[in-house]
Amino acid sequence: LPLSDQNACAAEEYYSMSTIKETAQYIQKYTNENFLRSVMESDCNFLYRGLSPDANKQLVTENSSGLVITDEPFDLLDVETYGSDAAATYFQSLEVQMNANRLSIRPSNSHMGSTCPLEAAKWGTAVSIWPLGEHGVRFAWMEGGGLFWPVPASSESRTIAHCNGTQNDDRRLSEALRGDSWEIMFRADNGFLAVPAAFDNELKEILRQ
Repeated sequence: LPLSDQNACAAEEYYSMSTIKETAQYIQKYTNENFLRSVMESDCNFLYRGLSPDANKQLVTENSSGLVITDEPFDLLDVETYGSDAAATYFQSLEVQMNANRLSIRPSNSHMGSTCPLEAAKWGTAVSIWPLGEHGVRFAWMEGGGLFWPVPASSESRTIAHCNGTQNDDRRLSEALRGDSWEIMFRADNGFLAVPAAFDNELKEILRQ
């Protein structure tokens, strides 16, 4: 699969890897450097997502340890995603707020991840995600942690923290990755690698070497 720093994926929708060693090597070579550094600084705390049915079928069919996904639909603004008009309205207001604050990450161009694989598994097979390339990769989370939705009943005014790739941002992202069941929104214009959480221990061992 041909890759470059600017475009870390081919035009194919999916590309799979057969061994966890191959997957780890791919991560070390093609994952966004700032994100990988944040993961390592967090003592290898991963960011997770529930795999879509189509992607999961591809993973199972090929008995793969890693799957590059380049065409995941953005669904945070869809009513069907949370089955709630209120949720869709909330993310639409977040879209307006983040756009007004000139953030390049917002619900319309991003996906939702979690620092907890059990939470991610509520949406599908839990996978750690690894954004690819050095451009078009951004992160955002709620200052102090927690979920974007549903909004906590005790919440009055919440601040959005975001990461644009500076060294200081890396430290903040590593702290967020240590959070207990924190949601982290991520933008990955070049796609991302998905690795089943079942491989977590093996993957961490290789990355720490």
